[in-house]
Amino acid sequence: MSVAAPELVAPAYWWVPGHVGTAGGEVADLAAACGFAPDPEQRLFLDALFAEAEPASSFTAGRWAALEAAIICPRQNAKTAALEMAVLGDLFLLGAELVVWTAHRFQTATEAFLDFKRLIDSNAILSRRVKRITEASGNEGVELMSGQRLKFLARSKSSGRGLTGDVVVLDEAFALTSAEMGSLLPTLSARPNAQVRYGSSAGLLDSEVLRGIRDRGRAGGDPSLVWAEWCVLKECEEPRCSHALNTPGCVLDDIEALATANFAIDRRIPREFILSERRALPPEEFGRERAGWWDEPRGGSVIPLSKWLALAGDRAIAGPVSVFVDVALDRSQSVIAVCGDADGVPQVELAVMAPGTDWVAEKVADMIAAHTVVAVGARSAGPAASLLPELRGVCSDTGAPFVKVGSTDMAGMCGAFYDAVSAAALSHRADRRLDDALAAARKHQVLDAWQWERTRVDVDAAPLVAATGALALYTRHRDDAAIYDAALSVY
Repeated sequence: MSVAAPELVAPAYWWVPGHVGTAGGEVADLAAACGFAPDPEQRLFLDALFAEAEPASSFTAGRWAALEAAIICPRQNAKTAALEMAVLGDLFLLGAELVVWTAHRFQTATEAFLDFKRLIDSNAILSRRVKRITEASGNEGVELMSGQRLKFLARSKSSGRGLTGDVVVLDEAFALTSAEMGSLLPTLSARPNAQVRYGSSAGLLDSEVLRGIRDRGRAGGDPSLVWAEWCVLKECEEPRCSHALNTPGCVLDDIEALATANFAIDRRIPREFILSERRALPPEEFGRERAGWWDEPRGGSVIPLSKWLALAGDRAIAGPVSVFVDVALDRSQSVIAVCGDADGVPQVELAVMAPGTDWVAEKVADMIAAHTVVAVGARSAGPAASLLPELRGVCSDTGAPFVKVGSTDMAGMCGAFYDAVSAAALSHRADRRLDDALAAARKHQVLDAWQWERTRVDVDAAPLVAATGALALYTRHRDDAAIYDAALSVY
């Protein structure tokens, strides 16, 4: 008696660029012939992954419609298997010369290698085309008689440099960093049918790279990205549900809702096991791993607002000060922050925050004339960059040092600001504008460091950027002032 094929569980979010056909069916049939039969959801993804570009497309250099393709779903639902099926097609059907499979951890990359080795060893249709399988630790790979290769790597800043591949697979994409992407993506630049593929469960708080790709995928319309994401969209009956076990109306106790994210339920994952996980795991872990709910940054998640507010005071700054300028992203207003000594502790304040930008240089000149200014600074990129010539001119005329702050230096300043707040080593004059910016603050990852996020926040970060820069300049240059009047206040 034949067994009915499982019904397709449609992804919660789905986007495929325009295309004229697909080689996905051929790849799925090859996998099935090797005893690696795809689920309907995996066939759907393979069709999208190998969708063929429209002839007029300017976003791909060759056959495939998408440069990037992502499959996101809860664990053990065969997203890794879908990527492995795709690689079978790359090597044994479609002629890819080099495929690079990467994972966040060496152990995960090794597991994928062992999957391929078992598949090849058990299938004459594959093994007769394989020249060698290299099992040396850290150098695992497969080489075909034709010279085509599959390499397995644990990701790092340098693991992809020097390789020129057709395909890069980024398993465990929740752990991707900007540095890793910078190392691996250029390996595709000279290949005619290049593609990078992401596989992951729902993202963590620090999954900034994958979150950015997710936002593009969920929005749809990206001409070079395939996005397939399975997650629970049904909401709890109570908007502020605690998600504790057996809470009335909680979606995490609704096995049918969970099945919309876990297409392997009743195929490879028993319902009883899911229910056991629900009892064993904290709600936030279960929500991420089984409902596909992302950990989302919330206000105050970088620096707790309670810790920041505890450092507020009404002391006056006396003596030398630093001055830092920033401009809102939409250029609607500009900010000048200062930092100086307040009873032995560096104190940051917003000296001026007003509409426009045409007043900034004149105000800085007035401050230099009235006070001992140890340094004036501004970002070298971003909205404040347009003010650099005027600010440099003002400082040149008055003799005040001018500091142009690049991205790497700003990242260090953000780290120093965070450390100072954590150690209660600064104070600030209570100011709702600065409080609101910090409450909404998020991190923007830059290589191995971070800066204040400028785009995906509810409150513009300009006040926080200015305060951060002012603290750093004061800390670095306060000893440069030859003389100062201890009674002199900024106001």
